[in-house]
Amino acid sequence: MCIFCDIIARKKPGFIINEDDNLIVFLSLENHPLIVPKKHIQDIFSLDDDTAAQIIKKAVKIAIATKEALESDGIYITQTNGEAAGQDVFHYHMHVYPKWADKQTLGTDAESRRKVMEKIKATLS
Repeated sequence: MCIFCDIIARKKPGFIINEDDNLIVFLSLENHPLIVPKKHIQDIFSLDDDTAAQIIKKAVKIAIATKEALESDGIYITQTNGEAAGQDVFHYHMHVYPKWADKQTLGTDAESRRKVMEKIKATLS
C-alpha cells in the first residue's frame, strides 16, 4: 500500500494544490507542498530524466507561488532517498517548505491546511 498512490487515485483525501497528467502537488500533514509523480517511482535512483525535469520545473512554480501566497521570507526544498536518509514514504516526493525569519510555523489542522491550499492555488491561477 502506498498512501501517495491512494491520494492520486482519490482513495484517500488530500489537499490537492495542482496536478497535470504526470505530477500532483498536495499538502503534507505538516502543511507544506509535496511534488509527487503520479506514476509510482520509489526514489531518485528510479527516477527517469523526463520526470525529473518535470519535477524541477514544477518545483520552481510551486516555490514561487508558495512564497508569494504565504508571504514567506524564503523557501527550503528537500528530498530524501532510502530509510537511512529519512525517507518514510517510498514514493518519490519533493518537499517545498516556506520559511520565515521569525521562525513562524503553519497550523496542521484541517482548516489551516485548507487555507494554505486555497492561498497557493489562487496564486498559481
